[in-house]
Amino acid sequence: MLHIERMTSDVAIADQELALTAAQIDKLVALVISRLEDRAREAQRARAATHVRHQAAPPIGGDH
Repeated sequence: MLHIERMTSDVAIADQELALTAAQIDKLVALVISRLEDRAREAQRARAATHVRHQAAPPIGGDH
């Protein structure tokens, strides 16, 4: 078993060059957008699940 308490890394970019290629940036942006959309959908589901409706649902099991 390996346990790492804390890990740090220093990164320097010289001459304002990008450390990522355009394709890598595109993938990163797509991933961020996807995660934001997932969170928005989950928030919408949570709101819908706790929304108070103003009409009664039909009885469970048919006629009573």
